[in-house]
Amino acid sequence: MSRVLKQSFYRRDTKVVACELLGKMLCRRLPSGRIIRGRITETEAYDGFEDRASHSHKGPTSRNVVMFGSPGCAYIYLCYGVHWMLNFTTRESGYPAAVLVRAVEGVDGPGRTTRHFKINGKQNQQVLSRVKGLWVEDDGLNLTSSLILRAPRVGVAYAGAKWAAKPWRFIWPLSR
Repeated sequence: MSRVLKQSFYRRDTKVVACELLGKMLCRRLPSGRIIRGRITETEAYDGFEDRASHSHKGPTSRNVVMFGSPGCAYIYLCYGVHWMLNFTTRESGYPAAVLVRAVEGVDGPGRTTRHFKINGKQNQQVLSRVKGLWVEDDGLNLTSSLILRAPRVGVAYAGAKWAAKPWRFIWPLSR
């Protein structure tokens, strides 16, 4: 039996949450009532004020303010004016951190993932829940950490070599 992840799941270390989201089911209820599900296969962690690759590095803005709020909310932004990016806020309120969902089984890339789930800016700042129509379920699949690959994050060279090289991208390779 699947269970919806509670806010307490997200109120933890961002890298732990990013890793433990692998294998969980991303769920979206469309306005028609149809539910789309996909197993999360790739994530990236963005953690705090010091992380130069994070949108929160220079403090709150109208775009990133949700990162400073409660854990377990959707942080959705438009990248390059083309692709919506889905993130889940983590840690405690006031500490800016989030996990980017980069892929689900059968759908590679964060822009393709949001397109597949019909996610856009309308879901930004929503608490992840069935009621709101965007949530994550745990259906009991447990991945051992030895199955998870760690790699540098994608597209963050602007953050400098130290931050671009952080192995904060988590991949479940057996799903591909």
